Amino acid sequence: MLRRILVSLDGSDCAAHAFDYALGLAKGEGAKIDICSVVDPVAVVGRNLPDPLKEERVAAAKHEAEQIVGAAAATARTAGLTATEHVEIGEPATAIIARATRTSADTIVMGTHGRSGFRRLFMGYVAEEVLRSSPCPVVMVREKATVGSGERVAPPAIDGEGPVCMFRLLEVAPQDYDKLYREIAAFLRGPGADLPGLHEARLFGSLDASRIVILTEFESHRAWVHAQWDTRLGKLLEELAVNAQTLEFNLYHSDRFLPK
Repeated sequence: MLRRILVSLDGSDCAAHAFDYALGLAKGEGAKIDICSVVDPVAVVGRNLPDPLKEERVAAAKHEAEQIVGAAAATARTAGLTATEHVEIGEPATAIIARATRTSADTIVMGTHGRSGFRRLFMGYVAEEVLRSSPCPVVMVREKATVGSGERVAPPAIDGEGPVCMFRLLEVAPQDYDKLYREIAAFLRGPGADLPGLHEARLFGSLDASRIVILTEFESHRAWVHAQWDTRLGKLLEELAVNAQTLEFNLYHSDRFLPK
């Protein structure tokens, strides 16, 4: 059961859809919702403006962020949820991870792409950095996501004999379920089986053809990070991002697990 959900907003349509998903998830779980926004000075003003102009523009961006977060918190409270607000200036991924750690968030919800539109493999830079270093499961929501009640599939249990890292990807309502399922299965049986550090990969599909769940277990967190840069995996993940309406990435790892 989730107790605290952290959702990150930046004023983009993608983040707005992520907030809708977070609301549904919080309602379904009876969880508190922590709404944050991080203003990145470099993204706002670049590196070459005079200091007075930098301060003015960053202050304006922070004011806008406070309005966005305040409006979202008001919406959450109207829906009967307990909501907290937080806005800060800093490097977004670092700040989001730090807040999730500090507040003991059970999950982070955010959009796959923010205002920058910068893409690397299948998601934006900030989303990717949060996924890599998050202390808790991360839910990534695409801009055109269809959000509903926030129904969740329970994550698999990991015992002390298992691998260090488990990655779970959940797709909701892929556009071409059969084709995508076959391609994922072929990848996991073929080139995917050769990924360095991969302990086991499993694929599950729902009977109503609405969800595809991929479970991959790596012998170390480092192996998982390296796997993300495999071009074959990158192409598959890109196709998943294009075809899925909502993507959920859960990454579990702990130093107490030793490689076999």
